[in-house]
Amino acid sequence: MMKNVPALCLATTLIASSSLWAAETNTNTTNTNTETAEKTLPYGDNPSLGRVLLYKTGKGLQNLGDSIQGASENTSQKMSERWKNTKEYTAEQSEIVQEQTQKAKQYTAKKWQDTKDAVVGTNDGNVPIERAELSQPSSN
Repeated sequence: MMKNVPALCLATTLIASSSLWAAETNTNTTNTNTETAEKTLPYGDNPSLGRVLLYKTGKGLQNLGDSIQGASENTSQKMSERWKNTKEYTAEQSEIVQEQTQKAKQYTAKKWQDTKDAVVGTNDGNVPIERAELSQPSSN
């Protein structure tokens, strides 16, 4: 019986220590699994179908809102760039039109003066009407 006591003590120590180590490892694994489950299931461990559907619908609406916001920001930026380009183009065209108008105004003024001079006869002293003596009376 004396021989059985040390063997029994050794066996008890090995079994007890291994179960303590196993419990600690198992506890860490359980905590890790619980944290993972909480991250993947924000609506709880055993939720009702309604709660799951409500959560999924909320996430879907949130994603839809984010997509709409991103699209509207992109559209706004593109419209802003196009408006800027349009304003620049309009300013350039306005300058061109003003130059053309000024040229047309000068041309019209010159033609008006030329026509006036031709009709009135004051074109640098040159009179378009010929001056000559009166014709001789006819002797009939």
